[in-house]
Amino acid sequence: MQKNYQVGKFYLDEYQMQLLNNDTNTIVIAGAGAGKTLTIIGKINYLIDNKINPTHILVISFTNASVNDIKKKLSYDNIDFYTFHKLAMSILEKAQFNYKIANDTLLNYIINEYLSTLSPTNQKNILKYLKINTSYSKFLISKEYQSFVKLIETFINLWKTNNLKFSDIPLNNYTKLEKNILLLIFQIYEIYTQEKMSNNTLDFDDLILMAAKYVKNTKLNYEYIIIDEFQDTSFLRLNLIKEIYKYTNAKIIVVGDDWQSIYRFSGCDLNIFINFTNIFTNTKTIKLVNTYRNSQELINIAATFVMKNPKQISKSLKSNTHTDQPLIFVPYQNKVKTFKKLLDYLITTNEELLILGRNNKDIYNYLDSDFKIKDNLLIYKGNEIKYLSVHKSKGLEAYYVIILNCNNDYLGFPNKIENSDLINKMYQDNEIPYAEERRLFYVAITRCKKSTYLMYSKDNPSPFIKEIKKITKKQLKRLKYFR
Repeated sequence: MQKNYQVGKFYLDEYQMQLLNNDTNTIVIAGAGAGKTLTIIGKINYLIDNKINPTHILVISFTNASVNDIKKKLSYDNIDFYTFHKLAMSILEKAQFNYKIANDTLLNYIINEYLSTLSPTNQKNILKYLKINTSYSKFLISKEYQSFVKLIETFINLWKTNNLKFSDIPLNNYTKLEKNILLLIFQIYEIYTQEKMSNNTLDFDDLILMAAKYVKNTKLNYEYIIIDEFQDTSFLRLNLIKEIYKYTNAKIIVVGDDWQSIYRFSGCDLNIFINFTNIFTNTKTIKLVNTYRNSQELINIAATFVMKNPKQISKSLKSNTHTDQPLIFVPYQNKVKTFKKLLDYLITTNEELLILGRNNKDIYNYLDSDFKIKDNLLIYKGNEIKYLSVHKSKGLEAYYVIILNCNNDYLGFPNKIENSDLINKMYQDNEIPYAEERRLFYVAITRCKKSTYLMYSKDNPSPFIKEIKKITKKQLKRLKYFR
């Protein structure tokens, strides 16, 4: 292996360089700001430098934005860059499989139709399950009804993305009443499936499921399959990759960070990332140790926090930058006044600023008439500051970051909305409480290059704030507060 390798104006570090070979399936385990995209681009350049035909390289990522981020940094037009859905559509096109995309409101329509025509016994079962003491007719026009419809949609979507069969559902985990509700859901699913079949339509999960079946009808010639954000993979997507692997014998290179796995609600399963070396044969593991965004002090605090979950993969991350104020605590009694005072201060630094909330609408609780919001931009005294939910901030960075709503509330951070037992019992992985919320908080605090400001009610801090304070006290001389 050569001693250094240049990608644009940067050189790969000694850990990133370990990927510059073409001999085996590989998992690259990264941390926040560890240069995942640079490493992927370096790998692609290396393969082409070593005479691999660009048309034999497939690059997959979770979203269009992440796919385009990689694509725009490369000068090759004949590499296949896809999201999983675009990949599935490409395979079905090659296999000459004709279909239409199902209306995205079809499942919701079928659920409403089905629930409006239930027998009295099934109506009683639903009311009993939801612990609602009212008539079924009143239930149908209530907020609880809309939540129940959402639960059914979520269960069906998660069931599909986990590539489960009816026999895979651990029925022994469910009570008799829950089994009655499950039976209703499966009947809805059957109606939904038959409706799609009769109209030759597929939903987005069907695209991936069907593409896996039709890989054998195509002549794919991939030698390398590179998958970014692999911690966000579902079993349905994994099955598609395994089918391509079976028919092409391509090398599988996956890159991701289990500490940033935050999409379980959409069917992603962290176990796939953690068990990569058991899923594919002849594999090796590379850990990217250096991080180029955060200070060493922030890395130490964030790592201690996220590793309270023993399921996470241990990493020893290193940074060349240092600060004595990686996290700054902002307790408030009047959130609007404190937020405005903090903005006034940070704007004078002329550094890039990013505001994050646990929920999309958190920002509105901190504003008065001096502010306007337009297209995720907070407009204040002639300045435009980006506001995003933490989920949407993944992959982004700014010199300073403000995290709102770090309160001990139902919709605080951690968010205390829990899945129904119908969904929880479908999983059997015994993660600690708020495991995904913990990873999401890790994502939030590691968006900064300099400091992250944590805003919380002085009288009601979240358990994450209390825990972070204890960790910070052990690792720094003193806590930093914004006054």
